[in-house]
Amino acid sequence: MYQGTAEQAPMFFDRLDRDAVAVADPDADLYRSAGVERGGWRAMFGLRSWVAGVRATLRGHRIGRKIGDPLTLPLVLGVVDRTIIWEHRGTHAGDHPDVDAIPAALAAATDGDAGVVGP
Repeated sequence: MYQGTAEQAPMFFDRLDRDAVAVADPDADLYRSAGVERGGWRAMFGLRSWVAGVRATLRGHRIGRKIGDPLTLPLVLGVVDRTIIWEHRGTHAGDHPDVDAIPAALAAATDGDAGVVGP
């Protein structure tokens, strides 16, 4: 899920994974219902976030136009038949899951028919 509109999804997801499936949540209702926290100063601008930012910059990624609440911590969910079977709740702005490990984790929890929802 992401805090943008359906029209904004290609701006982000197409350059990362054209097969990604995500839920638009422009009003952050799903984020609130999932209990996603807002980060404080340390979570957003602390050393771990700076290190992640430098690593991303070295890989050619840049901070783009922010959509939604800029203080929302990362959340990635693995969902099968409307049931969350895997999740990653970020503890700082640059805390992202190992995306290569997600399909295996979902396949292990299901018969292999799974989807990932997240940024």
